[in-house]
Amino acid sequence: MLKIAIVVAVVILLAPMISSSFAEDYKTFSGVGKDAGNGMTTYDVQYSSVKNIVDSSVSTKDKSVNFVLVGKTDTNSTLILKLPTGLISGPFIGVFEDGKIITDYTITNETGDTIISIPITPVSENISIVGTTVVPEFGPIAGIVLVLSIVAIVTITRFRPINL
Repeated sequence: MLKIAIVVAVVILLAPMISSSFAEDYKTFSGVGKDAGNGMTTYDVQYSSVKNIVDSSVSTKDKSVNFVLVGKTDTNSTLILKLPTGLISGPFIGVFEDGKIITDYTITNETGDTIISIPITPVSENISIVGTTVVPEFGPIAGIVLVLSIVAIVTITRFRPINL
């Protein structure tokens, strides 16, 4: 009976350590999207990897988000990215590892985020994700200017017809 009590006590004490070792430890890379649009709309991207993200860029022309990885590892691993849907949304056209398209990635949609699991090699340095939309190219101020311009043109032409 004493042996059973000791085993139960050890299991109870070790259970939090076991469950926490299987939980994903996410790191955060801030300021993604600062180089797109008006620079005011940025996002924090959470990721899990043996390598660290040290830089990111957003290309509105290519509709892609690019990440630069650094770190040493001897084995293949997985990069898990939690991408906010405001930053990039799908359907995703492709995922590129060091300029080469890969197809063995997985996508999971959560509320407000898209989780992408990408297998990476020890020499992987660049990951690019191409979607259908990325950070808005123009911020809310550009939309207000557009609306005011249209209203001004309509008002001027209404009170002063154009004579050809």
